[in-house]
Amino acid sequence: MRLREIETRIKELRNAIAYSRNEQKIMTIGEGICCNLEIASWFRVLDGQSSQPRYTISEIVNDKVLDINDCIIEENWVKPEII
Repeated sequence: MRLREIETRIKELRNAIAYSRNEQKIMTIGEGICCNLEIASWFRVLDGQSSQPRYTISEIVNDKVLDINDCIIEENWVKPEII
């Protein structure tokens, strides 16, 4: 994956976690943890520690992430800032 694709993927995962926590609790805590594991794997790729992520979420969780991101676009939802 190219840099922009990796950054987009990380953003999708982070937004899905935030939306789920703040809005509708769509994902379980375990699914959120899995998303964070993938995010960490992508950061290792960006840091040059590996050429491919060592962990990616399952297809079922990925479907939830994609559905949540569709909701985010439809609702024009903005991730709240952490204070």
